[in-house]
Amino acid sequence: MSSILLALQFFTIIPVNKNLPMEKRAITGMYNIFPWVGVGIGAIACLVLYFEWSTLMTGFSIVLLGVVLSGGLHMDGFIDTADAFFSYKDQSKRFEILDDPRVGAFGVMAVVFLAIGKVIIVSEVLSKESFHWIFVLLIPFFSRTTLCLLFALTNSAKTSGLAYFFKQKTHANIVMIVAVCHFFIGIGVLGWMTNWMLAVTVSVVVVGFICLFRGWVLRNFGGITGDLLGASVEVSEVVLWLTLLLLLS
Repeated sequence: MSSILLALQFFTIIPVNKNLPMEKRAITGMYNIFPWVGVGIGAIACLVLYFEWSTLMTGFSIVLLGVVLSGGLHMDGFIDTADAFFSYKDQSKRFEILDDPRVGAFGVMAVVFLAIGKVIIVSEVLSKESFHWIFVLLIPFFSRTTLCLLFALTNSAKTSGLAYFFKQKTHANIVMIVAVCHFFIGIGVLGWMTNWMLAVTVSVVVVGFICLFRGWVLRNFGGITGDLLGASVEVSEVVLWLTLLLLLS
């Protein structure tokens, strides 16, 4: 129960007005539950499919709910990551930019293109005859499973910050094993509800994204931070929606 409440407290807008234990068992459980927070967000987003709106309005609503229900946490990480990366500075300067609460021009441009692109891609997927509501449910699940795997597999880039604190308070091997189980559960549900060729392709894309994103993080930042993990959620969702668009065309 403490792990569930921690996951809701840190990763959603649901107010949890309670002092919770920050011990290894609870925080490890928080990350193990995190993909199911994505399922909850996806389930709420599925409700807009019942409204007789245009695909553009439905796509916008799905994207908006994802941002609002997560408290904009991952979008904020994406903005800071874009600011830091496109500064083309050395690592120490990039970390200063990541910690800076102000938003730079590169962050603004990147998040505008991300939001507009995501709405357009989701709308296009919704317009396909082979669209299935399970996509709306599973993509937030896969993106958060991706975050858990990156968190477990990658060392912290800094010796401060929330991600570093959680890293020290987590059984990384347990998080990795559970995340792999979540990954196969998601692929199994996707294959059962749609078709196995689609599920296999999505699994390859997810694994490929984890490898590429982890390599990019290590090359440019030397490790993972909370902002980089947040950015991975946003970017992986765009990649997965784009994959569906190409497969359903």
